[in-house]
Amino acid sequence: MYQILGIRRSLSLFGLLCALVFTAWAILAPPTDQSSFVGWWQIASEAVFACGTAVTLVGQSPFFALLCRLPLVRNWFPPIDGEWKAILESNWPAIQQRACPGAASVPLVAVPATVTIIARLFYIRMNLISDSRYSTSKTIFVRATRDPEDGSVTLHCHYENTTKVPETTDSSSHYGAANLCVERQGDNIWLEGVYWTNRNWHLGLNTAGKMTLRRA
Repeated sequence: MYQILGIRRSLSLFGLLCALVFTAWAILAPPTDQSSFVGWWQIASEAVFACGTAVTLVGQSPFFALLCRLPLVRNWFPPIDGEWKAILESNWPAIQQRACPGAASVPLVAVPATVTIIARLFYIRMNLISDSRYSTSKTIFVRATRDPEDGSVTLHCHYENTTKVPETTDSSSHYGAANLCVERQGDNIWLEGVYWTNRNWHLGLNTAGKMTLRRA
């Protein structure tokens, strides 16, 4: 999630936090010999260590998800941690039709699924399982970015899908990617975007579609 801020801003905020802790520490417990460089250096190093430990412990714990719900924090880190109900509007029927010539034309099919998102300061993970239990997906890589123009947040995901008992036109595993925008309307937040896969790519049967996630 720190990627939403960017490296420069993240380091600047961390530096500011260290400076504030150092200042408070120096006022409340200054070194015995205030003319000694060693004493001030010790306070500075301990302030940096304390801030680094605090940021890591808070940022990598479920407490970070609670912080993201606060009014000021949610403007920067959207509260996406938790369980979501997903609808995938897939072109899978069209793929099956191409694989089986002569079949009647069919529209996109809605595939309901449950998505669990674990959002921490230093990583984001997403797990998806279709309500039919036909397949499951786990992210390999997720990057969150903020548009510098309008401030919108997008999750860029690369995932692996596993299907234990695939249909004849399907594969047992494949990789895919998705771009999900974090949409807002008041306090209501949902994710929406498109996904695509390399499913049976060697047969020209790659799948794609639209994905919408709303709170369970």
